[in-house]
Amino acid sequence: MPRKRRYFREERKRPLYHEEEEWEDDDDEPEDLERTVSKVSWGLLAVLSFGVLLSISHSLYHPAAPLSSNDGYRVVSVSRGRLHVEEVGTGRLVSFDDQKLVKAALDGSIKRGDVIHR
Repeated sequence: MPRKRRYFREERKRPLYHEEEEWEDDDDEPEDLERTVSKVSWGLLAVLSFGVLLSISHSLYHPAAPLSSNDGYRVVSVSRGRLHVEEVGTGRLVSFDDQKLVKAALDGSIKRGDVIHR
């Protein structure tokens, strides 16, 4: 019986050393470089202008002042001849001993959650 011959493909062999291949760099073309610089420039300009707009709007915007305590009171409860309310603007609890308000609250004409002006 004849001996079998073994054939090795060149791809299957392990290379003994690694050869560096020469790559052509396409990024050196002036058109691509100009296009890249243009995109970066426009992006940077957009970010900077957005920051400037935010800083200007922050300096021009003035939030509304909180409501003063004279504007209104929200009724909380009635007990011991006093009407307990909270200021609408600040949320601070205040008690009134005005008998007209206490009678109106006991009558039902002023209910819990109603806003009264004093």
